[in-house]
Amino acid sequence: MGYPQHAAAAYAAIDPCLTTPGRAEAMVFAKITRRMRAVFADESATVSARVSILHDNRRLWHAVALSCASDANAMAPELRASLIGLAGFVDRHTSAVLRKEGEPEVLCEINQRIAAGLSVGAT
Repeated sequence: MGYPQHAAAAYAAIDPCLTTPGRAEAMVFAKITRRMRAVFADESATVSARVSILHDNRRLWHAVALSCASDANAMAPELRASLIGLAGFVDRHTSAVLRKEGEPEVLCEINQRIAAGLSVGAT
């Protein structure tokens, strides 16, 4: 299954009658962020658990970049470019975290701010 399918599967778990698309996206970011914070706060968490959540976050951001790169995306080109750039940063910083040269909290903070923005913009 490719990256867009993983994102679609996450959204499919959310009943569209209960929320807006923006709020659903915010919920996905929030869920990944909670999991990442929990795993990195747990000193007994395995390397495998940490790699797994970092991989999930990276997949989420890859899906964001793919969506923003799509010609069908209706967002302003400047916003799309900014999100693609942010996805690139997330990818690079994830690699730094895996090498123990970066802090996972940076990724959590980015996700949290994106989720907050999506929640505010959701109608």
